[in-house]
Amino acid sequence: TLGAAPAHAEPHDTPQSAGARVDHLYAEAERATERYNRAGEDVTRLRGEFSRAQDRAARGQERINRMRDDLGSAARAEYRAGGIDPSLALLLTSDPDSYLDRAAAVTMADAHRATALAELRKAQRALAQTRAEAARSLAGLERRREDVSRHKRTVERKLARARQLLKALPASQRAALDRASRDGREPGAGPLAGLPAG
Repeated sequence: TLGAAPAHAEPHDTPQSAGARVDHLYAEAERATERYNRAGEDVTRLRGEFSRAQDRAARGQERINRMRDDLGSAARAEYRAGGIDPSLALLLTSDPDSYLDRAAAVTMADAHRATALAELRKAQRALAQTRAEAARSLAGLERRREDVSRHKRTVERKLARARQLLKALPASQRAALDRASRDGREPGAGPLAGLPAG
């Protein structure tokens, strides 16, 4: 941070000392710009993660809905078939072998329903986890957006201080600074050039 650095040029400043302070401010602004760019990349990555988590949650909800429909259909069919005691039905049937075959099929269907219920519970837990992941991705996205905004403000503040310092220099010092500039950068230009407004 710049802390106690004056925002104006001291009358006794040499072009080199004023230039060094301006260079320091530009270097700090450049580092802040790099942090801004990295935060922007993170925001893009987190948006993708959030979108994928939302897609997984939607697919999971569709699967759960289908499973519920299937289980509901089976339960309704069983209810409509009536509920006579199996031992009484065996005694009353004219074909005990076919009844036992049907009973075995019903037992197998019951086992399938139990498996389907277990899968439904597992799918519901997975969906809850996917939704929690999406919520975490969204929270991370919001934090990185705040970071981007903070880094942009830092860049703008440092560049404004550098520009203010350059403006405060006497014309002769500005000219000497321009001549002494090692990298040919023009006063007032710098890292903010590529940043979006706002």
